[in-house]
Amino acid sequence: MRYSWLFLWALVLLSATLQGQLPSSAKVDAASSVSVPDFPYSQGWLGADDAYSIPISPNRSLWLFGDTFVGTPKTQLRNQSKTMVRNSVGISDCRPGHACTIRYFWNKPNDPKPRSFFDTGTDDLWYWPLDADLSGDTLYVSLLAVRNKPGSTSKDAFGFEIAGTKLATISNAHDSPPKWRIRVTDLSDSRLWLGVSIVPEHNELIWYTQVSEGEGHGFMTAVRVARDKVGELPNAWEHLNQNGQWVSGLPGSDAAHVIDQAISEMSVRYHPSIKKWIALSTGPEFPSPRAVIREADSPIGPWSKPQTIFEIPEMKSANPGYDKDTFCYAVKEHVEFADDKIVLTYACNSMVLKKTMDNMLIYRPKVVVLDLPK
Repeated sequence: MRYSWLFLWALVLLSATLQGQLPSSAKVDAASSVSVPDFPYSQGWLGADDAYSIPISPNRSLWLFGDTFVGTPKTQLRNQSKTMVRNSVGISDCRPGHACTIRYFWNKPNDPKPRSFFDTGTDDLWYWPLDADLSGDTLYVSLLAVRNKPGSTSKDAFGFEIAGTKLATISNAHDSPPKWRIRVTDLSDSRLWLGVSIVPEHNELIWYTQVSEGEGHGFMTAVRVARDKVGELPNAWEHLNQNGQWVSGLPGSDAAHVIDQAISEMSVRYHPSIKKWIALSTGPEFPSPRAVIREADSPIGPWSKPQTIFEIPEMKSANPGYDKDTFCYAVKEHVEFADDKIVLTYACNSMVLKKTMDNMLIYRPKVVVLDLPK
């Protein structure tokens, strides 16, 4: 079994460590009344990372998960799982005054070897979901395509590589996920990770995109397209250049550095209550023990310097249950659950596979509710 998460996060290594202080107003809201799913181990779903969310109705959200351990509906322990599929999805229902519920989905759950929800049909190429957008009945999902490296074996921890990004178009997104009609088309090669965050802005979508400049190096730029022309690639797509102008086509050497950090997972979301855009991610160091926040008046910046908004308890050596092999990542915001708070999730994993399999306290999204920084 491959450590796919290790490769993904190794690509965000940067040599510089940006130091920030926890803003005094950004405190954990332990008494919060915000209703968010707690991602129970149920229906054979035994843990996953990633956890992008997209609101699909006033009370319901779609959740996109990465590598997912799955078993039978009665399986309770990860070390008794059938296999690990490369992605799964969930639909949460969080009604006022009621506890949230969530249903999980992947392909062929009753087979001896289940398959990923977004399935390539082969084990040599797979998808990790990035962000998504719902436009009417149509859902657009960015998929990071990953493949085995030539000549690699099952013992190679880094025996795979990013192949590019794909676009999944679902034309009946309000149906139950098993009934979805999914069409997957090419988006970009491995240099561009399109859709690390997808930002709706009027009738257009802004796709935050990682430009890879070699392992551990790169930056974030912005690409945009009209919502009704997403499928017209590359003619209808534009990128932001270094002069701050939108020009035709996907980013090249002229791409603007919107954020000078290569970020493989993040969220950019708007908060009407403070009239600010918030970009949330882990810090640039790896492993990063913190979530950092940037603020802007525009969805493309300019962004403030990153500030630490949350220190991850699993990575503090003084805390009970600390393990030196545990690392945490996958920080995202879920603004549909509260505009006047920051609702974030993160996931933790272990450098030792056996610990990931045995420790049911890690490897599922964990929810934190914070006050907005002033």
